[in-house]
Amino acid sequence: MSSFEDNIHFFRHPQGDKKQPLPRVTLGAVNKDGSFHYTKTFGEDAFESLATDGVHFLASSTKLVTTIAVMQCVEKGLLNLDADVSDILPELKSLQILTGFDEQDKPTFRDSTKAITLRHLLTHSSGLTYLHMEPLLTRYDQLPEVEPRRRETLIEKFYTILVSEPGDRWLYSPGIDWAGVMVERVTSMRLGDYMKRHIFDVVSVKDATFQLQEREDLRERMVNTWERVGEELRITKCPAADPVTDDLGGGGLYSTMPELLKIYHGLLSEKLLARETIDLMFQSHLHDAPGLQSQDEYSESYRNAIYNSIPSTTPVSFGLGGIINLSPIPNRRSENSLSWTGMPNIYWWIDLKKGIAGAYLSQLLPSGDQQSTDLFSAFEEYVYSRVAQSAGDQNLKDF
Repeated sequence: MSSFEDNIHFFRHPQGDKKQPLPRVTLGAVNKDGSFHYTKTFGEDAFESLATDGVHFLASSTKLVTTIAVMQCVEKGLLNLDADVSDILPELKSLQILTGFDEQDKPTFRDSTKAITLRHLLTHSSGLTYLHMEPLLTRYDQLPEVEPRRRETLIEKFYTILVSEPGDRWLYSPGIDWAGVMVERVTSMRLGDYMKRHIFDVVSVKDATFQLQEREDLRERMVNTWERVGEELRITKCPAADPVTDDLGGGGLYSTMPELLKIYHGLLSEKLLARETIDLMFQSHLHDAPGLQSQDEYSESYRNAIYNSIPSTTPVSFGLGGIINLSPIPNRRSENSLSWTGMPNIYWWIDLKKGIAGAYLSQLLPSGDQQSTDLFSAFEEYVYSRVAQSAGDQNLKDF
C-alpha cells in the first residue's frame, strides 16, 4: 500500500482540537493513454459496501456532462454560443433585473439592456443566479406574496429574475440547466436520452441516469448521505428531489466513479468532441470578471466549493463546464485545467495538457468541507506522482 493510502485513515479520522471525520469516499483517476487507472473506496463502516461502483448523486458535477452535450450541438450547428437564447428559450426573453426594495419592502426592477447568450449560460455570467448566492434574491424569495419554489421541474425550481446585466459578472447560476433545455429543444429528445445516445453509449457508460425511479438497480447501490454535526457524522436524506419530472442538466445525474472516469477519458481521447471544441472548453471565457477574482469574497464553504482546492494565489477564470486555473499548481494540475464541484463534496479535475483526470466522490453535507478538499488535494498530488513514476517521465514533475 502507498504512503498516501496509509495516510487516508488520518484524513478520515483526524486527531487534535478540531476533529473533522470523513465518511466513505471513492477516489479515481485516469490518464489519456490508459497506462494509469486508479479507483478505490475508503471507509470501514460494516453496513456500507466498499465497492467502487457505488451510486452517487452527482449534483453540480452533472454540469460538465451537459456542457459536452451542448458543445456537440454547437459542432452540429444546432446551437450558437453567442446568439440570443430567447429564440429557443422564450422564458429568458426580456428579463428584468432586481435592483432592491422600496420603503414598503416591495421589490424594484429595471429592464435589462442585453440579451442572454449560450456562452453566458455556460460561464455563469447571464445575470441569473441560485437563490442562496445573492442576498437580493434571497430576500425576494422570503416575501409573503412570493410562491415558494418547488424542486421537481426547472421552471418551478429557479427564478427567471436577473440580478445583473448579462456578461457583467460571474455569479453561480442555473444557466447550465437552461442550456440543457436548449439541447432538448433543438434535438427533440429528453436530455438523458440525448446523453445516452451521444455520450454514454460512445464511451460504454451504463450506470448513469437523471430518473432514479426508472433504475431501481442503481437505487439499490446508492451510497449513504452523511451530514457533519459538530465532530459527529450522521446519516441523512439525499438532498436530491426524487422522483423528478425534468432532466436537470445543472445537477440531476446519478452515476459512479468508473462511469465518470470513462466520460473524462472520452474528453481526453477526443471521442466525445473534436479537439478544436475541447480546446475551446479549456480556454478562459471571462476576463477579470467580478465574482471570481478574490477568494476572500466568500465564506470557507463557498470558497472550497467554487475554487475546487485551487490556491488563493492562483489566478482563475471560467471555461465552458468549469473553473480554469490560469497558472500551474505545483505538483498538481497544469495551467488551463478544468475543474468543478458537486454539492455533497464531489470534486473533479481534467488536465488537458498532461492528459490526466480525476475525481473525489463522497456524499457529505454541508458542501465545501475543508477536510474533504484537503484530502482531494493530497489525492491529486498522489496521482501526479504515480503517473510520473509509471511513465518514467520526469517532465510531469517540473511544475
